[in-house]
Amino acid sequence: MKKCFSIGLAVVMLMLCITPVFAGGQSMEISTSADRAEYELTYPADIEIPWQTTAMDIGEVTATKMLIEPGKMVTVSISSQNDFKLANEKDGAKTIAYSLLNEDISFFPGDYGESFTLSVEVEDEEWLRAASGKHSDILTFTAEYTDAV
Repeated sequence: MKKCFSIGLAVVMLMLCITPVFAGGQSMEISTSADRAEYELTYPADIEIPWQTTAMDIGEVTATKMLIEPGKMVTVSISSQNDFKLANEKDGAKTIAYSLLNEDISFFPGDYGESFTLSVEVEDEEWLRAASGKHSDILTFTAEYTDAV
């Protein structure tokens, strides 16, 4: 009888130590957050356009970091010191007009590594009328963080 009682007590104690597990699920949240948007862009450096070149790529605007919120974008505007004219260094009134192509630049969330190639075009007539000597212009790139359109 003692033996049966001891075995029964051992079985009851084992039952108390087992934790039942039921099918179903538990959830766990994994999250991260950034306190502010972060973006980095690279722009072309100084470049020389060979004389009488009518079309040429002058570089790229590239998103090297684009951690921005959904519904937002980074736009890049380009302005010219000489109103998109290469001005002669000895006589600023002597200019060579050019067109900047691909100047509508917008980056969206996840656009890391995306690039926009910038190109210039100069009409043949501009080269034929141009004064000799060095001509230059300065382009300014302005990035703006805005709501996506």
